[in-house]
Amino acid sequence: MESYRLDLAITDHISHVPVGSQRYVYMAAIFAAIGGLLFGYDTGVISGALIFIKKTFGLSTFEQGLAVSSVLVGAAVTAITGGSLSDRFGRRKMLLITSVIFMAGAVVCSAAGSIQVLVVGRVILGVGIGLASSVVPLSTG
Repeated sequence: MESYRLDLAITDHISHVPVGSQRYVYMAAIFAAIGGLLFGYDTGVISGALIFIKKTFGLSTFEQGLAVSSVLVGAAVTAITGGSLSDRFGRRKMLLITSVIFMAGAVVCSAAGSIQVLVVGRVILGVGIGLASSVVPLSTG
């Protein structure tokens, strides 16, 4: 009986949400979905691109490994801190920040003229992946 009253109270509250707030929730959901998509895309895209990156930059085996694994460095560090950052700044704000980080990493990688710049861009993408892996599940659940 108590659960039924609680459900009615929640449903009643949701039906009175202003339209602007609903739009914000939809935008947050879109960012959350894109975050999940980018999580998988950024971790897997290097396998197909490595052939061309190797030819363009003339990479050694070590440099290829560095280009591939550098994304994991950023992801590991921020996956650990993502939850506390989300608590401190809020999930919605962290979703927006994560999206900006993904865009910045993509720009750096696409403008890379050397392996060093590519590695920096991949670390930035790793930061986005780490945040997405800890913030997106909180936002969609």
